[in-house]
Amino acid sequence: MQNDKLQTRFIPNYGNLKFLIALTLFVFTGYLASGQSRYQPQALFPAVPLLPPGNEYRSATGEPGRAYWQNQADYVIDVALDDQKNIISGTATITYTNNSPKALSTLWMQLEQNVFKKDSRGIKAKLFLYKDANEKTADGGYEIEAVKLKNDTAVASNITYHIYDTRMELQLPQPLKSGQKITFSIQYRYNFPTNYKNADFLVNRTDILPTKNGNIYAVAQWYPRMCVLDDVEGWNTLPYLGNGEFYLEYGNFNVNITLPASYIVEGSGDLLNPEEVLTPVQLKRWQAAKQSEVPVFIRSAKEVAEASSRPAKATCTWKFRMDNTRDFAWTASKSFIWEALSFPVAGGKSVMGSSLYPVESDKKDSWKRSSEYIKFTLQHFSDKWFAYPYHKVVNVASNLDGMEYPGMVFCSAKDTGNAYFMVVNHELGHTWFPMVVGGNERKYAWMDEGFNTFIDNLAVKDFNKGEFPGYEQIYSPLDTLFSERTVPIMTRPDAIPGDMVFPVEYQKVAYVLTLLRNQIVGPERFDRAFHKYINDWAYKHPSPWDFFRSIDSSVGEDLTWFWKAMFLENYRLDQSVAKVETAAGKTIITINNMERAAMPLSVEITYANGLKERHNFPVEVWEYSWQYTFNADKNDPVTKVVIDPDGIYPDINKGNNVYEVKGK
Repeated sequence: MQNDKLQTRFIPNYGNLKFLIALTLFVFTGYLASGQSRYQPQALFPAVPLLPPGNEYRSATGEPGRAYWQNQADYVIDVALDDQKNIISGTATITYTNNSPKALSTLWMQLEQNVFKKDSRGIKAKLFLYKDANEKTADGGYEIEAVKLKNDTAVASNITYHIYDTRMELQLPQPLKSGQKITFSIQYRYNFPTNYKNADFLVNRTDILPTKNGNIYAVAQWYPRMCVLDDVEGWNTLPYLGNGEFYLEYGNFNVNITLPASYIVEGSGDLLNPEEVLTPVQLKRWQAAKQSEVPVFIRSAKEVAEASSRPAKATCTWKFRMDNTRDFAWTASKSFIWEALSFPVAGGKSVMGSSLYPVESDKKDSWKRSSEYIKFTLQHFSDKWFAYPYHKVVNVASNLDGMEYPGMVFCSAKDTGNAYFMVVNHELGHTWFPMVVGGNERKYAWMDEGFNTFIDNLAVKDFNKGEFPGYEQIYSPLDTLFSERTVPIMTRPDAIPGDMVFPVEYQKVAYVLTLLRNQIVGPERFDRAFHKYINDWAYKHPSPWDFFRSIDSSVGEDLTWFWKAMFLENYRLDQSVAKVETAAGKTIITINNMERAAMPLSVEITYANGLKERHNFPVEVWEYSWQYTFNADKNDPVTKVVIDPDGIYPDINKGNNVYEVKGK
């Protein structure tokens, strides 16, 4: 019957036109008379595409276009740590390649440490400070001592620069043409943020953890970094305020770190000179760990306090290299227990996993299991999505609750049990988002945190027969994700209320992607599409539109209704049993869609004789109207009708999901 009506609507004669007008008025009048439903089909099922059209840079099928480009930033960084004053100082030499189609007269850089300046936008906006923004603190941030152009002459010329909060503009002496490179150096220094002893910073992504055997330095956002220039927004120069993380170009890193020889150092990249920075005993153990799937202690708990466990010289320079990466982080401490192992990942490559932690964290339900968690996580995600791209991975105990960098993560030194497994699994999962798939975290944190939480939730079920619940342990109630005050997922991170950051950026994204995977397109079809998206955009910069288009194209569906309701808006779902009536021996059931979101419809009918039947309808039943009517299969009396009997969909009002004939 519905197909006949659909055909009638498109017969071009005046009689049918009058009928269509009358029918439309009838439906619209009924909608107004109800005074209840907020649903408008045309908002979720528009004729005009929701997504912008594809172009030569980004295709309509969600893949990089034939003319896709991105620039490259290569770094050679020489720094020293003054552990008495807690100062980092050094020189970053940057080679920037302009692959864009236009000449550049200026370059832009991020100076994230400047958020610790007392007049920073982050502090004045009260987004960066957790407690009292009026509390007096020492002034922090970068001291830029010189910016010089490198050329073939012996004398390097100065580059004019201007600093605006956490951004620095470089005025080039002549335009950098398409296809050209420029090399320049920045001499700089800064104090570690822990010098702010009277302030409580919410975001401590670089910090110092005191332990009984010495400080643990977590060193990140520690050098001036190139802003991304892309075809979507040009220069991405949003200031660093706290919640919005990072958007970075890919390139090659050579990093040389000088500090007292009593320190053990680990970094994102491959250690190039182990024979210069390790004792002969440690060197043998380090080499053994590269061949062992069982953890090898390069320095044991007993040896931490022994001077002989470090080379007998004043300083060491640790040299690292990492290619095709968007960032680099490192750690240093006198207090480290250091264990390592190696294991294969998909594709046959061997990865070395290092764990560094103080004796205080040497517990059986905590850091003693670090190697186990590292191996599981990297092997699982490599098998499922994309092979782990680096030669090693480092897990460091710190006072950061969890923060990720390429090949290196900082996890809490105090966590135990599920909390510890969860943070290690999650932070290492960031290898795939955003280290491999390099989205814009400063604007779209959900493409980083939410995607990662989604794959975490799949992984946790496979670890040790479900030993840990993972993120479910800290999930907010489902009602929170779809409350009236919940902001849309597509909200800039720094504009999300503090108590909604986790529910929106992490939990809601994971929830709705799981819904899309399991109920709407099916696991096999979704996983194939998600795998393709990761592989298409590995080491590139996808936008949200690229993700939406990629999934649509791969699964062969127009998911406009889903992206609009779940990501672009905070639309809510409320399906209700409106009527159950009998006519000519048939039971006729009417379901209303009361709110602005739409989802597939699942209805269970129970007959008086106890038999049940299930009806499953696609989301297209809501494409025409806010009301849907169907018949029960049998002519027997119906005693109960339940919408979504398995509790799959995020219906905000379960009270109207049930019709039941009460016994007399």
